[in-house]
Amino acid sequence: MRRLKKFLAAGVAAGLIAGALAGTAGAGGSSAPLKGEGKGLKLIKNLPWSAGTDMEFATIGGKHILFAASSAAVKDGGGLHIIDTTNPAKPKEISHLECSLYQGDVQVSFDKKYVYLAADSAGGPESCMAVGKLGFMIIDVTNLKNPKPVGFAEIPRGSHNITEHPRKPYVYNSDSDLANSGLGIIEIWDVKNPRKPKKVNQISVGVHSPHDISFNKQGTLAVTAAVSHLDVLNTSDPKNPTLVFTGQCPGCSITHDAKFTPDGKKVLIGDEAGGGLTFPCPGGALYAYTVEGTETQPALVPQGTYWPNELVAAQGTTPGSCTSHVMDVSDDGKKLAISWYSAGTRYLDISNTLGATIGENGTGIKELGWFIAEGSSSWSSKFHPSEKYIYSNDIKRGLDVYLIKK
Repeated sequence: MRRLKKFLAAGVAAGLIAGALAGTAGAGGSSAPLKGEGKGLKLIKNLPWSAGTDMEFATIGGKHILFAASSAAVKDGGGLHIIDTTNPAKPKEISHLECSLYQGDVQVSFDKKYVYLAADSAGGPESCMAVGKLGFMIIDVTNLKNPKPVGFAEIPRGSHNITEHPRKPYVYNSDSDLANSGLGIIEIWDVKNPRKPKKVNQISVGVHSPHDISFNKQGTLAVTAAVSHLDVLNTSDPKNPTLVFTGQCPGCSITHDAKFTPDGKKVLIGDEAGGGLTFPCPGGALYAYTVEGTETQPALVPQGTYWPNELVAAQGTTPGSCTSHVMDVSDDGKKLAISWYSAGTRYLDISNTLGATIGENGTGIKELGWFIAEGSSSWSSKFHPSEKYIYSNDIKRGLDVYLIKK
């Protein structure tokens, strides 16, 4: 989450952000050391910047392109990094859009012509079209060497995360606004004209707005992680969604991320206990659900939970957050990559989630690999399209590349 302005006074938040960036490994041009502890993953490459946040892959013109965000000052790598990962072991930066936004959640349009970059804090002088504004920026990436901001959706409560419908030009906004408890909403934006995005609807979802939203592959259902609850929306008409299920994972304190498996039969929910602030290992759990019922009357049925069972160096991180964060499901729906802040990147087998408690008779979610890089705090971990590598966008190190060991 790391939405510090919602947890703390501005002065304290600024101090924490400054502290996170102080002593950043690799900031300023030199790569962070390829050192750490782990099993099943090998750290093979680092591209350095400070305050790494979200990232998304897209295959464009036969090349695997990564769009990775940093919320740091431009001199420390802030903005949007566009990286050719066609050779996944040797990623090469194509361009760097020097538009620094916090938090910098990234989405790629379904036609792959635009990238959306979200801001839940008013932009400063290095934020391009977002100076003094909150919301999301629309960036034309048809020329990957020369990305251009072309539009901005101004949203007073901000854009903590954004999610584009997989088949139609609508963006769902997650403001994750804790200050307006009881006024949870999802705003729906029409982005057919990227230069003039238009709000076309909103839907009320209870106590808190979503922290994050994910669609199923067909775009007919969406699942939300909304801090105090989780929801399922019927999005067959993406402009006019309907709320069809509400619940909460048992023991969750901050329901943070939610993902469908590609077949739409399972949902994984993460609990970001502590909201990205100092929190002891093993942190908030990962919850597995099956999706049952129909699209008009669905239900999420809990199957089990996961915590890391190997933590080593993360236990000694002071101060530090050790909890689940941004995750990614493999194309076959059997594997999961997830960031666990100071406990690094985890690589999991989710093919059998029934009774998914680590160590329980060898069943359930299993750790296939993990790695805690030296001085790391991993924000997002996602599979390279080859699914032979996992990339981590790290708060302190920048972009780390892990080879999945066989």
